[in-house]
Amino acid sequence: MANITIVTDGTADIPPELAGELGIEIVPVVAHVDDQVYRIGVDLSDEQLYELMNSGQHQIRIAAPSPTIFEQVYRQLIGQADYVFSIHLGTRLGSLHSHAVAAKARLPVSTTRFEIIDGKSASYGLGSVVVAAARAVQAGASPDAVSRLIHASIRHTHAVFFVDSMEHLEASGRLTLAGAVLGSMQRIKPLMILDEGEIVPYERTRTRAKAIEGLFTFIEDFPRVQEVSVLYVTAPEDVEKLLDKVDPIFPRDRVRVARFGPAVAAYLGTGAMGVIVFEGLEED
Repeated sequence: MANITIVTDGTADIPPELAGELGIEIVPVVAHVDDQVYRIGVDLSDEQLYELMNSGQHQIRIAAPSPTIFEQVYRQLIGQADYVFSIHLGTRLGSLHSHAVAAKARLPVSTTRFEIIDGKSASYGLGSVVVAAARAVQAGASPDAVSRLIHASIRHTHAVFFVDSMEHLEASGRLTLAGAVLGSMQRIKPLMILDEGEIVPYERTRTRAKAIEGLFTFIEDFPRVQEVSVLYVTAPEDVEKLLDKVDPIFPRDRVRVARFGPAVAAYLGTGAMGVIVFEGLEED
């Protein structure tokens, strides 16, 4: 049986204990705090970084790990793994995927096969795909089967979210909206969807209550749903409102509730909330 390793990055928001249980290698995202550099999840926990961000006393910038960091991780896997599937933040959302590709190009010839994959999502939209792949590896799936599962899971995993302010997303450069369109969205709480890894407007909602209703409608509109995750930054009380709505169509005790990791929350701002829906693969 082939020895397969799954690699991802810190934007996948996979709990460390789960990553350890499934043997997932996580390349940490970097936080520049004033004049210090920390690896999120290694040198600083998510909670510690949130405390620093919320204090308002520090200049904080989130950055992708360099190609050199990826290369170090990959070189350690040469000879240990027969196949490495490295699944990362969508290419339209940041530079992690391109850094991973650059790192692979530097590797010496070996029998270890590396496949770098654009996850076309972020947070647990990415993380759920990675976890599914790792579970398949533990179950003894072949490399071809794991590859098919990853790409099928990406196609059938959908993410929608809203933010309290467009300020952080606009500053991040992740939006490809015309200035007039962006200006018209400043005073509302628009729902946005990840479409092939690109952030695009999904529904115009003017209040937070309507945005939460829109998250529910997004889930309700799928003819079949296998998994649902609800993500938030600073408003867990609103999660309860959404779960009350969702419960009649998808049992609330099966909904995964988690906080956006700081690497993603830094681009969304406080008050952001979203849902991840995995349809399942029955039709594949």
